[in-house]
Amino acid sequence: MDQIPLYQHIVNALKAQIESGELEIGDQLPTEAQISKSYNVSRITSKRALTELENENLIYRVQGKGSFVNAVQSTSRPANKTSKEILLILPFSHNPGLGDYEKGINEYLMATDYTLNIQSSTIVSQYKLLEAALQSANSGLIFYPVNSISDLGILYQYHLSKYPIVTMDKYIEGIPLPSVVSDNFEGGYLACHHLIENNHKKIAFLSSLKVENSSSIRERYFGYLKALYDNNLIDHSVSDLTERYLIHDNDNGREYYISFIQSVMEQGITGIVAENDLIAIEIMQIAKELGLSIPDDFSIVGFDNIHLSSFVEPKLTTISQDFEQMGYQAAQNLVAIMENPQKQPRENIVVPVELIERQTVKRL
Repeated sequence: MDQIPLYQHIVNALKAQIESGELEIGDQLPTEAQISKSYNVSRITSKRALTELENENLIYRVQGKGSFVNAVQSTSRPANKTSKEILLILPFSHNPGLGDYEKGINEYLMATDYTLNIQSSTIVSQYKLLEAALQSANSGLIFYPVNSISDLGILYQYHLSKYPIVTMDKYIEGIPLPSVVSDNFEGGYLACHHLIENNHKKIAFLSSLKVENSSSIRERYFGYLKALYDNNLIDHSVSDLTERYLIHDNDNGREYYISFIQSVMEQGITGIVAENDLIAIEIMQIAKELGLSIPDDFSIVGFDNIHLSSFVEPKLTTISQDFEQMGYQAAQNLVAIMENPQKQPRENIVVPVELIERQTVKRL
């Protein structure tokens, strides 16, 4: 007589799928309702089965999204340590004009034996993806962090274990991981200096995140400040407006930007350096809805040179990042680390930026 509980049959079946590779790390498991229907059991039984798998650390759950295969692998399925695969973790599932990182990476990898896998953290948290990658058979990791201060615990494990990793776009606070970033300081300087060259004296910096949370935004802000300082304008521009919007969490979305534009007009700000193009374009759209004209009422400079920046009206003046080169340099640095673990990697590769002059800056 079969004494195995019903929930254990389900546990064993799902374990077998995980160990065989049919269900891979990060894959979503069937829901409790789907399991109940497939195995003709109650929801209580299907829930118990998932709980057992979670207790064994084979899966993890994301509230409102479901259950996913965890990084911990069964001893009956050893990792293939001779894998020639590199993992790229991005914070977005599609590319909203934010550059050709993948193209640059693959361009370098074409001359090697390595191939590229890509995962995004739009459904599963970056922490979970990082945890899975640390236990996986991938040879190395290129990581695009959401900010510079999250997931520090798991990233420090990468450092301690000497796992081959390169961060891209930002560097991580307090952990000496090699990184590839744009020259954000120079970009902030160029953006602000371009406004100054066009006789703007009251210039604000607008960011959607706190500058202390992101190395890239912080460097752009410092570049902005340096341009003001070099031209004896820092007292004119670092007003209550800039300070207020630097520490805003941007929880209110559109209302946040409307308030900012209103403050710009009230305080006589004539130039804005925006953290990125998406913010700059949204400011332009809202300003138009409010009956304002860019650049007649105020000028604005973005950052990134996304495709949309050259199609909006007026066309956006911006700082261009070489995304493809960043990806190429990240892959080159990572392969060097993997091929020669004893060699010290280049800790911080800085890729040059360029000012792209278009139509959103008016000469006063």
